[in-house]
Amino acid sequence: MQISSHKDKTLTLIIAFIVGSGLGLFYFGGLWLTVQQLPVTKHPYRLMLFSFLFRLGISLFVLSLIVGGNTKLYNVISLLACGLGFLMVRTIMILCMQLRSQSKTNDF
Repeated sequence: MQISSHKDKTLTLIIAFIVGSGLGLFYFGGLWLTVQQLPVTKHPYRLMLFSFLFRLGISLFVLSLIVGGNTKLYNVISLLACGLGFLMVRTIMILCMQLRSQSKTNDF
């Protein structure tokens, strides 16, 4: 019975990591889209505020689902796995943007 419990916990951590990655893609992808729209919008402050509040609200809601209102050690570890996926996507997006920026400057 311990083996299936261990497999369940491992699967839960993998799912939390995947959810965190998707959440990071949503959050930072939304940020990127917002920044792209700033030069053409009539109300840039409003766009930034509502985009931030929307992305933050969705992110906090999903994180609360991960923890489930329970602060047992295992749920905190699931939250850390989710955060790791979130930060991994952030790092990858930063690297991609830097490479994209460097390739544009090398074209000239």
